[in-house]
Amino acid sequence: MQLKELLNVALRIESDGYEMYSRLAEENEGELQKLFKELAIQEREHQQHFKKIFDKCMENEKEYADWTDDENAGYLMAFAELSIFPKLSGTQKPENINDAIDMAIEVEKDSILFYSDLKSYFKSKQTIDQIITEEKTHLMDLLRSRK
Repeated sequence: MQLKELLNVALRIESDGYEMYSRLAEENEGELQKLFKELAIQEREHQQHFKKIFDKCMENEKEYADWTDDENAGYLMAFAELSIFPKLSGTQKPENINDAIDMAIEVEKDSILFYSDLKSYFKSKQTIDQIITEEKTHLMDLLRSRK
């Protein structure tokens, strides 16, 4: 397994997150619509960050990452497939706004775990640390929006 596979997972998480938050913004109004729109914009920005990381990695993977633990990489792939993507896919339709917020909270928590583990593969951790910090902010914003 190569780092580019995990970066593709990160790209998919952010892309699917954008879709989920855009859908939730359309389904709500007022402050919740504003919150979900902002989260969608930030997910798109994260996707762009991971695209830059991916491009740099493809230029010189050895320089950019410390790739030694294929077992952990397999775990990360399985974690995303089993825990993150089902929530992002839209197949788990929330019954009400509180369920939607709870689902988004779970996605953010799982994303933080995924990115925190992914971070260990990078020699330069600044960009991924920034993304983790923003995901934590998303989590706190969602927790504050609970009714």
